[in-house]
Amino acid sequence: MKSMTGYGRATTSADGNQVTVEVSAVNSRKQVDMRFAIPRELSMLEPVLRQQIQDQLSRGSLYVALSYVLNPAARKQMAQVDLDMACHVAANLREVAKKTGINGEITLQDILSVPGVVVEAASSPYEPLKDLAVAALKDALTALDDMRNREGVKLQEDLLMRRQTMIDLVDKITARGDEALLLQKQRLRERIAALGVELTLDDERLAKELAFFAERADITEELVRLRSHLDQYGELLVSNNDPGRNLDFLGQEMNREVSTLAAKTADLSISNWALALKAELARIREQIMNIE
Repeated sequence: MKSMTGYGRATTSADGNQVTVEVSAVNSRKQVDMRFAIPRELSMLEPVLRQQIQDQLSRGSLYVALSYVLNPAARKQMAQVDLDMACHVAANLREVAKKTGINGEITLQDILSVPGVVVEAASSPYEPLKDLAVAALKDALTALDDMRNREGVKLQEDLLMRRQTMIDLVDKITARGDEALLLQKQRLRERIAALGVELTLDDERLAKELAFFAERADITEELVRLRSHLDQYGELLVSNNDPGRNLDFLGQEMNREVSTLAAKTADLSISNWALALKAELARIREQIMNIE
């Protein structure tokens, strides 16, 4: 089990070049959602890094920041001035000014703006950074994964403890169920008697009313489904897969059963235990949102 929150950072370097990648992750109900902060000159790396992340993660909202240092030799090769071409352009510009009668000094900007004076490197100096970025991201994701695993262990321990709390509450409700139903039947008889209606215990009308009341107030079905859901919940918590979505769905189903159970019963003790179940479920569902 892994948490969806974590942080990883890594730096790789070679031949004077250096790339640093930082990855921050928070929970998300969607597929992997990514935002990148990459220098414009390295924007071509984003699709590669995006695919690398999608291959490793299934859920979470990620912020990926990349920075780099280019070696001095590569920076010098990025653009060079062709001195012969610059002198030729300067001479031509002076000749044009002389023949046209245009006054004014020829500036360096005038010379450099002529195509061919500034010569860019034949190959991109940023190309070596691609492999460094991929390696840095791999290490950053490993660090992120380690943190998410550690957080996942803590989440698992907490959720297993809360599962046991819920099982104990279901046991109490189950043990109280039959007695609560008898008490409700007794209250029904007392209410009928209070109305002044003469009905004997073997009266068919009373029998039908008690049978209908018992069926409507019976919480056995909800308790059976709750136990089944708790069993599945326990299996998912110790599975090696990514159980986040299944746990979220199971939490909704358990909440539905508890709500139905609480609506059916008129017993104070069961009502209190049902409220305690809903409180635990609320905490559980909040924690589940952090699981991948």
